Amino acid sequence: MAGPDDEKPWTDTLPFPRRWLGYIAIKLLVVALAVFLALRWKGVL
Repeated sequence: MAGPDDEKPWTDTLPFPRRWLGYIAIKLLVVALAVFLALRWKGVL
């Protein structure tokens, strides 16, 4: 049984433990692009 001393880092529980930072960066880029396109479509930019 795993005790409290056997805790793994939270990144090991992800489906992409080695590339989690890159995944977050790509996700932020996609969101930023969506916001940019929405503002451009509405004529704000």
